[in-house]
Amino acid sequence: MVIDTSETPAQPRRPRHVLALAAMAAVFAIFFTAFGYQLHPLVHRQTPSHPVVSDEPSPTPVTEGVVPDAFLGTWTATISNETGEHTRTMVITQGSIGADVLILTADGSNYHCVFMAALAAPPSAGQDRLEIGPSIVTSGAAPSCMPGARSVLSLKSDGRLVRNPVPYSASNSLSYTRAQ
Repeated sequence: MVIDTSETPAQPRRPRHVLALAAMAAVFAIFFTAFGYQLHPLVHRQTPSHPVVSDEPSPTPVTEGVVPDAFLGTWTATISNETGEHTRTMVITQGSIGADVLILTADGSNYHCVFMAALAAPPSAGQDRLEIGPSIVTSGAAPSCMPGARSVLSLKSDGRLVRNPVPYSASNSLSYTRAQ
C-alpha cells in the first residue's frame, strides 16, 4: 500500500464575520488616524516654562525661542470696580513665532478663567514690544471667559508691562507689574 503525502489537507475556512470585523477595524483605524491629525494642533500645544496657578500638571520647560528675557516671568495686575477686585496673573514664557508664550489667569468674585496666546511676530527692533495673537480659553466658561483679541505687550521704562488690545483701546489697556 502506498500513501501519497504530496497533497496537504485543505485549509480551514475563516468565518465571514471575522473578515468583516477586520475590515471594520481597518476603516476605524483610518478614520481615527485622520481625525487625530485634525486634533494635533489642539492637543500638542507647547507648554509654558513657568508655573501657572491652575489645576493642571506642571509644564515642561522651553529653553529656545525669540522672547526677550525682560518679558519672561510672572506679571500681575488688579482691576477694582463696583463688582470688587479682579486679579490678573500673566506668565510670559520662552518660545518662537506661533508658540504659546502667554498664559493669563483672570480671577474675580464669580469667575476663574485661564487663557493662552501665541507669539504672533518677532520682537520689535528695540526688544521692548511683543505682538501676541488672539487668546483661547483653556479653562473657564462663557460669558465670563471669552477668547481675546490680538494684543501688544510693551515694556515701560519704569518696569511695568502694558498689554494693549489690537486695535488699540485705552479702556482695555492694562498695566502689569513683575510678581515678587
